Amino acid sequence: MRISSFLVLLSTTLLAQAAPTLQFRGTPGSAHATIAAAPADVTGAPGAKVSLAVDVAPKPNIHVYAPGSKDYIPITLQLDEKSLIKAAGKLTYPKSETMTFGDEKVAVFQKPFRLTQDVTLPKSSKPGTTTTVTGTVHLQACDDRVCFPPEDVPVSWHVTVR
Repeated sequence: MRISSFLVLLSTTLLAQAAPTLQFRGTPGSAHATIAAAPADVTGAPGAKVSLAVDVAPKPNIHVYAPGSKDYIPITLQLDEKSLIKAAGKLTYPKSETMTFGDEKVAVFQKPFRLTQDVTLPKSSKPGTTTTVTGTVHLQACDDRVCFPPEDVPVSWHVTVR
């Protein structure tokens, strides 16, 4: 009996080690909101400011936190430093809503909204060139009972110099 139990355990362990690892396939995104670069294609002149935008639509009965929400993770956009462009200012948020939980009031977004980040194209940019600007939207989504683990969603824009 002991030997057969040991053999079953050993064979299960060996099969588990030989099983292929599962990998995520498809477009990474948020389980709780639709997030998209808007528009994905942007044009601007050398040395000019252009606006990169992200459209965020929380799913029904979901909210994400706005800046100023204490003890919660607000939604942010972080542009990757690899691109040739430079951030020109702070990320612009729309007006948030106030949600009340007992005696606590927090700033949230429950309806579709847009984040905007102005960037400056280098003066040395050559007309006709296109660069891809990438970034990450970081957010924590919650419903009326539970907050879900924070998520990082990649976004990208194609910026063409005219």
